[in-house]
Amino acid sequence: MKKQLFGVNITIDSKNDILSEVENYLLGKSKKSPFVIVTPNPEQVMLAQHDKEFLKLLNKADVALPDGVGLVWAMKGIVSRIPGVDFMSDLVRMANKNSWEIGLVGGWNGVGKKALAELQTSYANLKGWAMEPEKTSVEKLAKQIIDSNTKIVFVGLGAPKQEEYIDVLKKQCKQVVFMSVGGAFDMIAGGVKRAPLWMQKLGLEWLYRLFQEPWRWKRQVAIIEFLFLVIKERFLHTK
Repeated sequence: MKKQLFGVNITIDSKNDILSEVENYLLGKSKKSPFVIVTPNPEQVMLAQHDKEFLKLLNKADVALPDGVGLVWAMKGIVSRIPGVDFMSDLVRMANKNSWEIGLVGGWNGVGKKALAELQTSYANLKGWAMEPEKTSVEKLAKQIIDSNTKIVFVGLGAPKQEEYIDVLKKQCKQVVFMSVGGAFDMIAGGVKRAPLWMQKLGLEWLYRLFQEPWRWKRQVAIIEFLFLVIKERFLHTK
């Protein structure tokens, strides 16, 4: 089930229900066309206000995880935050349990391969591969997915590039789950440390990331714009 936030679809089902939906899909109990998961956060919601093509891509997805405490606050608690990196971990665990192959697309300077190596350290029997789009064509990547019978493909290219890439790639594949994961590969590979648990619970992961990568400050302006938009909307509805 989805509810809209400033025109962007947000899935409000529990994480367990979404995981069950994905597993049933991969077990062939539902549609055959690709299953797409996106991870909107306040920054992406603001981008969608100005980029209508990106808005369409988000709203075409089967699942839009509320990846950001700002979304939970804006939607007055009708959703629970589901961080993309956590959901990716859940899907990797599912793939390992069912002996499904996974693919990692993206990650600069070999980060995707490093992330896969870390995952295979945790799951010794995990089958998978990693590729950088700049080093291969969409056609070759689609062939890799089909020939290896890959079931879950994680795409970490940053928004909106990753959503655009999935939209092109999915047209050549069937019965595959595609998930946009932003900077999850960096976190898994250890290049970017994740915030302490107490900061995660307070929704301050963005601030911790900013300390590690100060150059991201311009991107955080979108969070301020998002907060202003939410406050403005609530003020108008209280009149």
